[in-house]
Amino acid sequence: MFDRPEAGRLRVAQFGAALLMLCIATEAMAKPKARKPIFDDLVTPSMLLQAPPAARVNTTNQPRFFSINSVLAKLDGKPIPSESVRVAAATATPVISDIPESIGGTGSRTSEPYGLLSFRAPEGALWRKWRAVEQDIAKDTASLAACPDDASKCDEATQRFGNMIGDVRGRTGRARIEAANRLVNGAIRYTSDLVQHGVLDQWSAPLATLASGRGDCEDYAIAKYVLLRESGVPQGDLRILLGRDRAAREDHAVLAVKDGGSWIILDNRTMNTAEDTATNHFVPLFAVDQAGVSLFASPYFSQSGASQSGVSPASADVSANGWASDVNLDSDGGASWGDAGMNMPGLGGGMAQIPFLL
Repeated sequence: MFDRPEAGRLRVAQFGAALLMLCIATEAMAKPKARKPIFDDLVTPSMLLQAPPAARVNTTNQPRFFSINSVLAKLDGKPIPSESVRVAAATATPVISDIPESIGGTGSRTSEPYGLLSFRAPEGALWRKWRAVEQDIAKDTASLAACPDDASKCDEATQRFGNMIGDVRGRTGRARIEAANRLVNGAIRYTSDLVQHGVLDQWSAPLATLASGRGDCEDYAIAKYVLLRESGVPQGDLRILLGRDRAAREDHAVLAVKDGGSWIILDNRTMNTAEDTATNHFVPLFAVDQAGVSLFASPYFSQSGASQSGVSPASADVSANGWASDVNLDSDGGASWGDAGMNMPGLGGGMAQIPFLL
């Protein structure tokens, strides 16, 4: 009735073997299994590497500043210079704008034509052309001053321009501006510089333009600029604008005259004058006046929670419409403004042409 000792020992051995197998299986299950890619030919070594640690996030909500020198040093693998960063401006308001506070509040127009900001343009072809024309204008002014004293020095063009000055000077306000536009438009027949001078672009002073009776858009604008200046309009209220006529898809030049709080546009293509707000087909890129050559830009304005999709540089409308600019280079690296009658092959669109213009 009792089992034999040998049978008991056998059962103990079987139990110990089972327990050993159980321990081995448990240890194997505890070890992580190696990842077996499903598609071995699509697995790269980088995919088998451990993910890098997550970057630290700045939770202090404080701005971090850096300088261009520090960025360049980092790119070159050099030690970052320990220079202090000076902040140009800081404000606690939710509004960011580059419009001067003196203009009159957020989103207000600037004091320049078309409500744009103006900056001194880099030295280049436009500066050279304007300085050359200013020298010729000074000679014209001297001839006009000497004309009443010595009639022998007054040629037909000088006498005619002197009469135009007397006519415009006798008027005031908007009537003076409209008279200058009509007189110059009626005295000059549009002719491209290529036809008249054999070059792509040449700016002429008023007496030379009146002597030939021909000129292109900037010649009209220059003549109106001098006419109104000599008639008593302050130089600070006159701007020769170089830009793009979106309706004609041509580069164009007009004169802008400040009348009270408005800028009036004088165009050789019409006897009528209009405020800049009513001439949205014209996109000014440069201004030429007593201070030299300026470059236009749209004021930057943003507000917390407001869309900035409408913020763009002054020339963005040009490139956005896919135009091919008719700006052409002459042999001196200058540029010509493609008026009607001078449609040369385009060099590209919008602001991409500014390095050529300058």
